[in-house]
Amino acid sequence: MRTTMPTYRSLHWSLLLGTALLGTLFLYFIDEGRYSLEDLNTTGNLIAMSFYFVGLTVGLFTVSALFANRTPGATRTALVLGLGTLLGFVFGLLLMLALGLLQSF
Repeated sequence: MRTTMPTYRSLHWSLLLGTALLGTLFLYFIDEGRYSLEDLNTTGNLIAMSFYFVGLTVGLFTVSALFANRTPGATRTALVLGLGTLLGFVFGLLLMLALGLLQSF
């Protein structure tokens, strides 16, 4: 008798990118202080929000890869999205901080 181990996969990339996009738009919504999405397409705002988007994407894909071997389900999805968003927010802030430090030299 042969036993086979199930192969688990990470979450689908569209769910991770969609979460990163929604998180970025939420951060833009609360970061501007006007609580609106006006002036979203200005160059300066797009550059600033790209740091959040890159950070959230890296965080979500990293946590998804770390949790890929766990049993699929709602708990794993919630953990990946929650921890990935938190880690991605930290990555985005560190990216902004690093670029700010590079400008001081």
